[in-house]
Amino acid sequence: MAQRSAPERGVLGDLRRMAPELPTSVRSIAEQLLADPVAGVSGTIHDLAAASGSSPSAVSRLCRRLGVDGYPGLRIAVLADAPRSGASAWELDVSRTISPEDSLEDVARVLGAAQARAVQDTLAGLDLAAVRAAADRIVAARRVHVFGVSGSSVMGTELQIRLHRIGIPVWSHADVHEGLTAAALLGPGDVALAISATGTTVETLEVVRCAAAHGATTVAVTGVRTSPLADLADHVLLTVTEETTFRAGPLAARFSELTVIELVYLAVAQQTAERTTELLEATAEAVHGHTGRTSPRTTRPRTTPTP
Repeated sequence: MAQRSAPERGVLGDLRRMAPELPTSVRSIAEQLLADPVAGVSGTIHDLAAASGSSPSAVSRLCRRLGVDGYPGLRIAVLADAPRSGASAWELDVSRTISPEDSLEDVARVLGAAQARAVQDTLAGLDLAAVRAAADRIVAARRVHVFGVSGSSVMGTELQIRLHRIGIPVWSHADVHEGLTAAALLGPGDVALAISATGTTVETLEVVRCAAAHGATTVAVTGVRTSPLADLADHVLLTVTEETTFRAGPLAARFSELTVIELVYLAVAQQTAERTTELLEATAEAVHGHTGRTSPRTTRPRTTPTP
C-alpha cells in the first residue's frame, strides 16, 4: 500500500507553521492562501502571484518548500485541506461564480473555462507512474471489477464498456451487495478499481477493503489525496475539480474522472495494441448493420378493405 502523509498534517497547517520563516515574497503568498484557501487557488499561478503581490517564481518556491508537485499539486493539496463550512446552498450546489442573474452566454463561458481547467490541471498533476502501474495490473488481471456509487457509477460503466470491447474481463457494479460479492471472489492477480470524487463514500470503502483483504490490487480514482479511499488503495489516480465554479465536487468531477478513465483505457490499449486493433475491428463489424440505418418497419402495411 502506498505511503502517504497523515490526514491531519494538511498543507494549510504547514503554511501556518512555516509562514514566519518564509522570505517576504513567499510569505505573502502563504498569507493569501491562508486568508481564503479556495479563492487563492481558483485561478492560474499568475493569478495567485498577482493577488499576493508576488511572482510566479515565488509560488514555485513555496511549492518546493511544501513538497508538492508544482502549482497543480498545490491546488489539489489546498482544496483537499480547505474548510467547506459557511457556504450558502447556492454556492455549495451550483456555483460561487455563477449567479441566478447571469446570462446563459456568461454561464456557458464560465462552464467551458472551468471544465477545461479541471481537465488540464488533472493531467498536469496526475501521477503517470500510478497510471502505468494500474494499466499493467489490468492487462495482466484475471478479472477487473469497477465500483462506484451514484454519479461515480456512470464513470464506472464508461470504463467497463471501453475495457470490455478490447478483451479485458471487466465488470462494473453500483450496488453495494453486488460489489461486496464480487470483491469477496477476487484474489491475487485481480484488480478492484473504485471511483469516488470525495473518497469517503462508505459503500465504496467497504468494497475496497474487502477486495484488498482477499489479495486483489486496488486502484482509486478520487479527488482527495488525504481521503480514506486514497489511504486504502495501492494506486491512487487523483482528479482535480474546478470547485470555484461548481462547489459540489461530485458533479464538477465528472470531466476530470472521464479524463483519468480515458487515460487508463489508452494505457491498456497501448500494451495490447495488436489484440486491441483486432477486437475493435471485430466489434465494429459486428454492430455495423445496426448503426446509421433506419429501423425496419415492424407493422404490416395498411390494406384497402375488400368491398
